[in-house]
Amino acid sequence: MEFLIRIRELAKSHGQALKVCSDLVKQYRIVPTTEVSIDFTNCNFIYPDYALLLLCTVKYLESLGYVVRGRIYVQQSSLPANYLAGIKFFEELKVQLPFSVDKGNDETSVQIQKYTRQNQITVLHSFLGILRKKASMHENVYVSLDYCLNEILDNVLNHSEQNEGWIAAQYFSTLNTIRLIVCDYGIGVHKSLSKAFTFTEEEAILKCIEEGVTKGGGQGHGLYATAEFIKLNRGWMSIFSGNKTLSVSENETSVKDIDYWQGTCVYIRINTNVDVDYTSFTSKFYDYKKQVYEDLFGDRE
Repeated sequence: MEFLIRIRELAKSHGQALKVCSDLVKQYRIVPTTEVSIDFTNCNFIYPDYALLLLCTVKYLESLGYVVRGRIYVQQSSLPANYLAGIKFFEELKVQLPFSVDKGNDETSVQIQKYTRQNQITVLHSFLGILRKKASMHENVYVSLDYCLNEILDNVLNHSEQNEGWIAAQYFSTLNTIRLIVCDYGIGVHKSLSKAFTFTEEEAILKCIEEGVTKGGGQGHGLYATAEFIKLNRGWMSIFSGNKTLSVSENETSVKDIDYWQGTCVYIRINTNVDVDYTSFTSKFYDYKKQVYEDLFGDRE
């Protein structure tokens, strides 16, 4: 049986991408021999966060023992396909395209990356280094992103009960904006917090951005700090987990129902030119900015 994924539909919104991914998982549970067809027809643009949701879903299915195979309908002139090839989407899917494309350069392209406990710091520094080169970013925004992204990556390895996570980003120079997503296919926010609390699913996703909800054990402070950063930066944050999504902006925090996501995804959109006071959510006992810039340039004194 064929499961058809039209990329133009997947690329409409996070909600639509989550629906496609949820339907794909359901399909394999019903028909394990399903073949996937990915169709790029009439698709002119796709954000990397939508593509990573699909990639992470395939990795999840493979972790359950399913063999995900199929075909891709694409023309060499397809801009989205060439872009995804450049950020290693097809390479990570282990798909061989019928034509050659520019696969990008690790020094200039913000590519999809898998990270584990063994390479977490390397991936973090590489990722931030590329964004720093590509983006015209306020110093305090860079420091905040460094702090929050490090916490988010660490959360996945500490709380998801999986040994890997995935990350992707894109910088839009005309908008002074970075879109970034971190995905995993672990146990999710609710199950993770249920080890210590008796929250409902909605309570859990609301509580996960409160300071100290895990008594300092990673997930509480990391997502708290990120939420505070987003509010100060006038950006946007969404956390997808289970059947809930939490959205955070400068003016509102809300929870909505979504199609099921098997783990946790943290999506952020930040403004590179909107200054923030990073000291309001980083450690009160040392200057995180000083540490970051000493790591980058060495002790300048």
